[in-house]
Amino acid sequence: MKCTEAISFFSLYLDGALNGSQMRMVSEHMKSCADCSGNYKSLIRTQSLLAGLGRRPAPPELALRLKVAISQERAVTWERRVQGYLVRLENAVNVFMLPASAGLVTAVVMFGILIGFFAIPARVSANSDVPTSLYMPPRLAAAPFSGGMGAVSAGSPVVIEAYVDASGRLQDYRIISGEDTEETRKQLDRSLIFTVFEPAMSFGQPASGKIVISFANVDVKG
Repeated sequence: MKCTEAISFFSLYLDGALNGSQMRMVSEHMKSCADCSGNYKSLIRTQSLLAGLGRRPAPPELALRLKVAISQERAVTWERRVQGYLVRLENAVNVFMLPASAGLVTAVVMFGILIGFFAIPARVSANSDVPTSLYMPPRLAAAPFSGGMGAVSAGSPVVIEAYVDASGRLQDYRIISGEDTEETRKQLDRSLIFTVFEPAMSFGQPASGKIVISFANVDVKG
């Protein structure tokens, strides 16, 4: 057995995942090869050191970061679907377009159809008090803080712009005013985990949108 082949079997040999003949060949090779024997002993020491480290606890902001990553991935997937539908619609229109001599008439007809479609008023429920012709931004429904959070211990309040999807879930946020440090973001992450939003309303239907929130009790000293 060559050294390269023996080295490739070290991990399996250490885990006892080789068959009898393979384990015997690796063992005999290490008896006759001092370099491979030393490499295998180093591997054993490394495994012992790693086992002694134990499990590290997950950071407290891991849950929020996972939610943000999942929401961003869903947003990208939805955007790709919309782009695919637009490409299909464009291809369908190109197939049914008339020759250049009748292009103007076709454009006028299609424009009239689109105007009639968008001019149809949406039905409003008798019990609904939400105006269907307006866009209403997301609203803060519940939060672990109150009153915009007072005065920041390090200076001016921290103001963020949060991105909320159509289900009222926080997608992401950015600091637009105040101190932007790692400790400040940790405090914001802990607060936003328990924050509940109402989604934006566009024409009476839930939609994604942005909301500006002021935090004024962020303890940036840790």
